[in-house]
Amino acid sequence: MGFLGFISRYLPSLESRALKYGYSNARVKAMKGLILKPSTLEEMVKVATIDAMIELLQRTNYKDDFTSLSISYKGSDLVELALTAHFAKIIRSTLKFIPKSDKLYLQALLKRVDLLNLKTLINAKRTGKQFKDIRPYLIPAGSLSEVELERIANSENIVQELRRTALGHEIFELSTKLFTRQALESFKQAVKSSDTIFQIQTLLDLYLYSYLNYALASSKPDILVFRKLFRNEIDIKNIVIIERLKGRGIDKSSINTYLIKGGRLPESTLQRLIDTDDLDKTVEIINSKLPIKLLQAPKTTVELEISLERALAAQKLRIFYRSTLSVGTILGFLLLKEEELNNIRKIAKGKEYGLSETKIRETLITV
Repeated sequence: MGFLGFISRYLPSLESRALKYGYSNARVKAMKGLILKPSTLEEMVKVATIDAMIELLQRTNYKDDFTSLSISYKGSDLVELALTAHFAKIIRSTLKFIPKSDKLYLQALLKRVDLLNLKTLINAKRTGKQFKDIRPYLIPAGSLSEVELERIANSENIVQELRRTALGHEIFELSTKLFTRQALESFKQAVKSSDTIFQIQTLLDLYLYSYLNYALASSKPDILVFRKLFRNEIDIKNIVIIERLKGRGIDKSSINTYLIKGGRLPESTLQRLIDTDDLDKTVEIINSKLPIKLLQAPKTTVELEISLERALAAQKLRIFYRSTLSVGTILGFLLLKEEELNNIRKIAKGKEYGLSETKIRETLITV
């Protein structure tokens, strides 16, 4: 194909994409410029107190979120609430300019918000907190309304109340094919138990990633990239689940019950990871089978988790910069923003628990 033939074939497509994504991609690129630099995170790690950390954040684009909440809240509570408000604002803003035809993909990502809210409700119920106590910590950007969240929080039967929502209907009725019968029964029992929060979170993750795998089924190259990313994320979640359950002394024959479907690792590889108790062997299996490679050689399971998270974060960053005039730029930015929020939370919690700078720094996933 000659140069003129190339231009005549692809120019209309480029013009169409420029018209569709030019404005939204420009907005997101500008928002990316506001993501905190590693040097700012390092400053937050070095300051002695949470209050000093908040003072630093008030010099950034988080200023308005902290100012509006600082009258009523202090310390790590203020950090958590300000981050929640900030992320909700980002999502609402993005919904205004993302092309209408691509809102489905953003709605798929918002399932993360719904599942995070449910985890918050369940964890709060364990500690006997009232809905009014946890309401500020919920992100008002998912599909569950505040009324529905309050009903779930106040219900004696969380599963039954969740079933009455559209999301619950998806989880327990429309999407039961995504779960094994044993996994569904485990979820019902876990909600009733006082010491199985990990199992509940695992089963909610199972639904989330199964849904994302389904919702992002598209032949669009941009969406295929994200589907591969989430399949990699499923594999990483499964590796973490396996290592944590082995560390808790769970019977290896039952670990498969808690694994999430839809990853790229075959069952035989997952079984090898379950069977081995040698960390070096685990790392060898991961590096030989995962498309994401570990950036360092971990010496502990905690280091393994952090190394996997860093490798995934690096992939998200590559997606953002390689996406041009597409929905991928928008989705990539939201994933990078999630990483930033998680880093700030880790720093705040580290200071609250009296962790050293070194320990806090080790948990951060910089992009």
